[in-house]
Amino acid sequence: MTPPSVTSPRAFGSERQIPRLSTPPSRPRSYLGSQNGDSQAPDSVTYSPCSDKEDNALDEERHDVLPDNPFDSESSRILFDAIDRLQSCGVGQELAIPQLVIVGGQSAGKSSLLQSLTDIPFPVGKGCCTRFATRIVSRRTAPGSTNAVKITIIDPEVTDIFGYPPDDAYKRYSYVSDRLGAEEFGEMMENISASYMGIKPGQGSHTKNFATQVLRIELSGPSRSHFSILDVPGIIAYPRHVNEYELHGVKKMVEEYMREPANIVICVAAATADLETQEIFNMAAKLVDKKRLVGVFTKCDRLESPTEVIEIASEGGEDSEKSMQGGWFVVRNRSELDDDDFDVKEAERKLFDQPPWDKIRRERRGSSALQEHLGNLLCARIRGNFPVIQESVRNLLSDAESSRRALGDPRPSHSLRQQYIRDVVERYHATAVKTLKSPGSLSDEALRVRGLVREANELFTAEMHNRGHTHLFEDPDADPMAQLANAVKFYAARLAGETTGAEHERGATSPPLTPPEKTRAATQFPTSRKPPIKPLVEEIGEQLRIWQTTELPGLVNTEVIQVLYRKQSENWQRIAEYHIDCIANDIETASNWILEDACSPACCSSILYQELSRVLTQLQQQAKKKAVEELKEYCRRERASHLQTTDSRFEERLQALRTVRLLNSLGSIPPFTSGNNINIDHAKRLFRHFHHSSENNMIYDVHDVVKVYYQLSLEAFIRYITNDIVEDYISYSEGPLMGLSTDWVLKLSEEDVEKLAREDEETLHKRAHYDRIIEKLKTAHEIAENARIQTRSVGHVSGIPAA
Repeated sequence: MTPPSVTSPRAFGSERQIPRLSTPPSRPRSYLGSQNGDSQAPDSVTYSPCSDKEDNALDEERHDVLPDNPFDSESSRILFDAIDRLQSCGVGQELAIPQLVIVGGQSAGKSSLLQSLTDIPFPVGKGCCTRFATRIVSRRTAPGSTNAVKITIIDPEVTDIFGYPPDDAYKRYSYVSDRLGAEEFGEMMENISASYMGIKPGQGSHTKNFATQVLRIELSGPSRSHFSILDVPGIIAYPRHVNEYELHGVKKMVEEYMREPANIVICVAAATADLETQEIFNMAAKLVDKKRLVGVFTKCDRLESPTEVIEIASEGGEDSEKSMQGGWFVVRNRSELDDDDFDVKEAERKLFDQPPWDKIRRERRGSSALQEHLGNLLCARIRGNFPVIQESVRNLLSDAESSRRALGDPRPSHSLRQQYIRDVVERYHATAVKTLKSPGSLSDEALRVRGLVREANELFTAEMHNRGHTHLFEDPDADPMAQLANAVKFYAARLAGETTGAEHERGATSPPLTPPEKTRAATQFPTSRKPPIKPLVEEIGEQLRIWQTTELPGLVNTEVIQVLYRKQSENWQRIAEYHIDCIANDIETASNWILEDACSPACCSSILYQELSRVLTQLQQQAKKKAVEELKEYCRRERASHLQTTDSRFEERLQALRTVRLLNSLGSIPPFTSGNNINIDHAKRLFRHFHHSSENNMIYDVHDVVKVYYQLSLEAFIRYITNDIVEDYISYSEGPLMGLSTDWVLKLSEEDVEKLAREDEETLHKRAHYDRIIEKLKTAHEIAENARIQTRSVGHVSGIPAA
């Protein structure tokens, strides 16, 4: 359908016009605007016009003449036009733009009130229903200029809560004329509803009773006033002719308009209905600050007993708590029975100047007084909010441009795609380096890899010392050299006659076989198990009885030492594998978090993120597999190879332990049975006591050999795991943490680059989305900046920075 675009030659003068507003002399002429950024509405309900200069005092006897339009001053008109253009450029959902919003239930008289305020012949009467928001903008033009009417449909200003199928037909509608008759407007509204808003009344899945788009009606002429107001659909009490989800949708739409802190909410209630039954006021009490709430009683001419309404409107009586701040307004609505020549202003004057209505203050009686009050409220709120709007536009534009830059430009060539990948990878790699070299610069503990690895290595080391062996050593934590020093000290004292053999036995007692466990390792290392209960000397005795069958009596088969060493070290691989697994989990968590930050949805396509995640997973799996294979190979060599060492500490420690045992044996020489004479029996006891071929001596000698060799081998094993395998795992240039780098990007083939950097639908959509937002915000920024410059040229305005 071709959208109507009409320029009519008919005279606009035949239309009723809103009276020019004048200022009563009783009003103070200073601007009472709020200086609080949280609520830019004036604190008082009494306002003076927003003018730049002092006007001459009017004759006080002209009390029946309404006050000047608050937008008559040039600076106020500049701001009014700027606000109107901001609303028209599509940034209503992004900015808190001040506006008057009429809310109420169905049949509350909203349309009739709107007709009285704007002089637009909205359909009124039974069966009429507002199905979409309607904004009326009126402005005064220069004397001698022609009247004009322009009607368009603009984008929604609130969230789409209905979920209707998308339809852009509304964008094609445009109407231009020099007048707007009642009959013509009624037909126009029906055409707009059906053909451009897609309204299909009724119940069922194929109906559509409401729309979120906004009908915009612009009126201009030399006799008009600067005024702007928004009418929204009425709250529905029962879904008789609409779907239930639409009933809730209308309520949510109205709530969103009411919540906006910049909006002035006009709550309309039919005076003929019980105020407590009208849900809109319960909503207003919960959602709207009283400073920006205006109450209006409609249909006052139909009341038989207006006592309650008058008491509420005048803030008196028992119902004063129901009043708005400053009282309610009372108006007389135009009804469907009134003809086209009906003068609602005159009818209001006749009604409200008579008792008992004259108990209500004059400035609260009639639609003209209401329009004056709303005009001052809107003017004050525009002035108070404009600096905030300017700052919001700048911030939103900066954020949108930053997000748009992060998405990058379209990437048609290989070099552009490669650079796109490189930018993301370099952001990742820079953070990855910090995790190892400067973890203190990172706020999240999970990213401080160096500290996590050190703590894990310490736990691993403690676990290896406490749980690495299968059987208990004697004196596992004792230093052989310290034991030797203590033994020598004792015998030196004994030779000097300062101690006895019994005291030596007590003094030479070894530390407990099971030393106190290290609490940190025991409580934090998940592989910990109960301490081994079988001492190594018992296992040695059993193994010697087995292996001695291959040797002559009194000789040790050295194979038993290797067998015992293997048994003692068989836990190493299991504990080390778990340690590698813990390190791998920490690295995986850190690398994934770094990637999420470097390639976030706001600045990176989902395709690139998924592909890089896949690459990281491969690097993690490969590195872990390599580490475990190195561990297994080390353990295989350690357990299969011939026992050998060039470490001088082996001989030194073993000799120290053997010397200690020899000294202990000297302190426990079997006593003579017949005086001081040595006989054969005593000689045999001495042989069994001292000689290494004795079973007990043989067991302890094997114990000391295995113990010293095990301890030195354990040190080497721990050092290899922590210094070689783990360190290589976390810092290797092609490992799971550092593998994503510029070198990795440069090694990618052209096909791989295309696979990683190809454009996805999500990115294309985001780029187009930000382009549209930036275009709107640039327009808004230009509007706000021009308004600032223009107001500065006419003088400093309250609330608006001069520079």
